[in-house]
Amino acid sequence: MKRIKLMLLVSSFSLFMFACSNNVPVDNASEGVNTGEGLETIVTHGNYKAFEEEAPLFNDADLVVIAETDTHFLDREHVVKYFEPDSVQEGSPQAIEDFYTRTPITVLKVLKTPESVPVIENEKLDIIEPVSIIEQDGSSQKIALENYNEIKEGEEYVLYLKLNTYGEYGVINMNNGRFSLGSDTLTLDSLDHGHEGDQDKHNTIKRAVEERFKVEIEEVQNR
Repeated sequence: MKRIKLMLLVSSFSLFMFACSNNVPVDNASEGVNTGEGLETIVTHGNYKAFEEEAPLFNDADLVVIAETDTHFLDREHVVKYFEPDSVQEGSPQAIEDFYTRTPITVLKVLKTPESVPVIENEKLDIIEPVSIIEQDGSSQKIALENYNEIKEGEEYVLYLKLNTYGEYGVINMNNGRFSLGSDTLTLDSLDHGHEGDQDKHNTIKRAVEERFKVEIEEVQNR
């Protein structure tokens, strides 16, 4: 299978969430199990602003909501940006500059919102997630940054979001910025390179999220 060399740069998506490392090859990433969409997942790595506890995560977020999407992952807008041909050395593998998915959500409960441009309940937004779909040799694969799992259709989540310079909100802190209130569990395709404790860390922060927003979560679930 033809390899794609991934070179992530600070761009429309990564600008507000993380400064991705240059020259991160997909060859060094983990190609994981098939997802619920029947797509093999490529997990790649990058640098981002990480939070180990809920309190600083909440403080850094511009918007925190309980929300859901009614759109299946395959039906969302998947964006992959490639370097211009003249910026890539002749004979080198095709290189990705940036990738993300625009996910439409409905806000069920506002937990934190900017005073300048407040978000209200039942408002519909498109948010940015660090995952997308790439095409290689006539087949599709999912590509995700740091094991990120996209939010699932019909599930309710607490989402920690930050506004970028293009006026779009995106999930921060990777999987530890999106917390399912239902049956959705993380699929961790790669547990190497410091990811061995990902599930435990996620569960710890999730408990703090559920404790902070216990009343608000119950209100949404009891509607």
